[in-house]
Amino acid sequence: MTSAGLGLSIDERRAEVQAAWRRAVTSELGPSEPALGFAVGPLLRELALSLRGDLPGLAEGSPGEAIARCAVLVRSGASPVRLAREVKHLRRALWDALRPHGHPAAPEERRAVDEWLDDALAGALERVERARARTQARLAAPVIVPPRAAPAVPPAAEEDLPFADAELVEDAPGAAGLAAGTAGAR
Repeated sequence: MTSAGLGLSIDERRAEVQAAWRRAVTSELGPSEPALGFAVGPLLRELALSLRGDLPGLAEGSPGEAIARCAVLVRSGASPVRLAREVKHLRRALWDALRPHGHPAAPEERRAVDEWLDDALAGALERVERARARTQARLAAPVIVPPRAAPAVPPAAEEDLPFADAELVEDAPGAAGLAAGTAGAR
């Protein structure tokens, strides 16, 4: 189903919806970084394109590719509860922004927007769950530390020492006289 008028209205009021959403999230959920902070603008743009019929794959009724593109922008460390609350505020901000401008939304259009946002929430939750599973797998993997190499032991046998075949000066013939002659020179 296409609804070009509603899609254009959403596209025109995208900045207004984003500002209202950010105010609502900050006031209710606190000043921390929103999980959908980077994804809200692209989500609204993809929603508007979907409603206007400008997205490929719309004939199947599933905005899967558009949602997958936006889900990448969701903060991966977000809790599922926070994501659900942020999408609730996005839905409220969207309809509150359209109401004063007098755009009548037929029940089918409203249902299509709500289903699209529900699919976007499901895509974001899947991404967060995959990120958590990867993190858990990394943490659960055993860490293999190679054993230290044994220190080299110096050779103990005399035959392995250098100069083992050399004669001692004391054992050489005439060494006693040599030793006596050098003692008197001191």
